[in-house]
Amino acid sequence: MSLKRGREGRFVVFEGIDGSGTTTQCRMLSQRLRNAGRAFWTTSEPTGGPIGRVLRDILSGRLAAAPETVAYLFAADRSDHLLGAGGVIERLEAGELVVCDRYKHSSLAYQSVENDPLLVADLNRRFVDPDIVFFIDLPASVGDQRISGRPSREIYEKIAFQEQVRTRYLELLRDEARIHVEILDGTTPQAAIAEKVWLALHEASIL
Repeated sequence: MSLKRGREGRFVVFEGIDGSGTTTQCRMLSQRLRNAGRAFWTTSEPTGGPIGRVLRDILSGRLAAAPETVAYLFAADRSDHLLGAGGVIERLEAGELVVCDRYKHSSLAYQSVENDPLLVADLNRRFVDPDIVFFIDLPASVGDQRISGRPSREIYEKIAFQEQVRTRYLELLRDEARIHVEILDGTTPQAAIAEKVWLALHEASIL
């Protein structure tokens, strides 16, 4: 899957284990882009579409599904997210900057814990690469403390599972040759992380 040549936007993705602060960083970057008068769109996965809503029911534990089914559903939701009307591809081709809370590296990290990594990689192979990925690295024990105050936990929010996910993320992103990756220390204050994100976007000529 590739973008049409011409005036293109840029695709920025935040990744991390649960509790790492990806949603907070998306929100902080969006506010800064808004203040700067930059055309942008903030989105997330799973999406709010029909497949994404099924995934959220599975993640919450309200609906049961086999791990392989979940991997296929994430790929289907991502395809719709990219190709649907008003979706990622359309906005990038219109020159917008797209900021996404989780994308295909989430599937490669999370779904490969319970599935054959080759299956997960194949399901995500054709999806367009982001221009830059910010991985907010955080020990699973710290992430677990951060989410301990939530009224309920999702099915993946178990410390042993999160430790495996973090290891998988680091293996994937340290060896990532096609995409600009920034690994950030998630134990530092959110404002400091946001400043590093802003500087990295400028240094990468994304802003």
